[in-house]
Amino acid sequence: MDHTTLIFLLGVFPFSVIISMLDRSAEYKNMIIILTSLICFSWGRPFAVCLIFLSVLIDWGLGFAVMKLKERTGRDRYAMPALILSGVMNAGLFLVFAHNELMSGRLERFSVDKAIIPLGIGYYAVRGFSYVYDVYKGRIKAEKNVFCLFTYMMAFMFMCAGPAVRYGDMESQIRSREVTTEKLNMGLNSVFWGIGKAVLLSAPFHRIELVALNGSEITTAGCWLGMLSYFARNYFLFTGLCDIANGLCLVYGFVLPRNYRDIEPKELFTGLVKSYNTSIVTFFGEVFGANDRSRPVFAAIGAVLSGAVIGFWYDSQLSFLIVGAAAGLLVALEMLVLKKVLEDKPAVVQYIYMVLAALLIFSATYFSSTRGLENWFYSYKKWMLGLVGVGTKYTLSVAVRDMVMRNLTLIIIAFAVICAPVKRLIRKAFDDLGARSIGWYSTVRVTKTVCTAAVFVISIITLVAEQAG
Repeated sequence: MDHTTLIFLLGVFPFSVIISMLDRSAEYKNMIIILTSLICFSWGRPFAVCLIFLSVLIDWGLGFAVMKLKERTGRDRYAMPALILSGVMNAGLFLVFAHNELMSGRLERFSVDKAIIPLGIGYYAVRGFSYVYDVYKGRIKAEKNVFCLFTYMMAFMFMCAGPAVRYGDMESQIRSREVTTEKLNMGLNSVFWGIGKAVLLSAPFHRIELVALNGSEITTAGCWLGMLSYFARNYFLFTGLCDIANGLCLVYGFVLPRNYRDIEPKELFTGLVKSYNTSIVTFFGEVFGANDRSRPVFAAIGAVLSGAVIGFWYDSQLSFLIVGAAAGLLVALEMLVLKKVLEDKPAVVQYIYMVLAALLIFSATYFSSTRGLENWFYSYKKWMLGLVGVGTKYTLSVAVRDMVMRNLTLIIIAFAVICAPVKRLIRKAFDDLGARSIGWYSTVRVTKTVCTAAVFVISIITLVAEQAG
């Protein structure tokens, strides 16, 4: 069950929240979360729940095995087999559910891939392995209460689009937390605006992308606008889902770190990579040693390896692995050389470098649906040549121009949302206006509430129209 479906937004979610309010104890609220999550997981696919349920028990047991082996032997290497077993199991679970095509259709009759993909099996697998990994590293002790681990692993709020929270960060909140009016207000606002991003702001860019990159009418401006729209569509979809996840967690009393942050040009390409899906980048960077600044060469090698693994984590295709490795290589080069060269350059130069680097590297993922590496590289090369006018019919097609003009208002709004300096100016303007007097403060608050409600209502109407169509 997807978090943006009407049955979840208007049925499962509000009913679960109301039921969870009947008792203030964390144990009761955890039970409601587990039951709600089971409904979301098993929606039409009860077979999936059995494997998910079993994997939690296995990770729970492996966590104890790691802790006991370390205590008895006093050495980490004796606990390594249990850690590897957890990695293999979670990787296998990830491949079976998220990328079922690798299994040559052997599990096709269960259709388990369709049941779990919307709920973020990638984040689930990372959480399971990170729990055993943190026990191995001595950051946390193995959890004795299996229901606490079930809450951490199966809570549907963590499955939307991250973050890949660590058990050590969540343990205290799982055992004791409070749902306040402030959390409810912030949570619902985050959910409503997240739905608006995912439903309203991603849609116009998807329409431009389809027209500009249709392959039959290649134009120079179409190559640029189409790929930028591809990035914008994915950005608003991902950040919208992250906002929904954070909002859901706040409503249930959890406070999570944000899984994305504003893009700042001074941080260069490395900052852009870390600004998107921050928790995943941080975790794999830690596992492969990319975060170790005391050993630059070792960290650079780790950046390439973690980039390749993250690329494969997004999609189990060789093209994604290559793109991830290329991104990791540029991060490594910035660590060793490029950052010193570019850090003193004007902000506009840094911004142009960052955008061009991201465009040239990550655009390759758009052509990953083409069969075979040769066809993938041919389509990618054809698009790159189109950026400079090679092989294009003309500069701008009528279809692309008309599509941009029809969606111009939403594009301007999206730019204000994504551009950090513009966001700061808008927030400062509202804060200054509200600080003038009590009357102006009330007006600003009412305006924000009306806008939030309008975004939610329009998003729901849009979802109804899409599902009816």
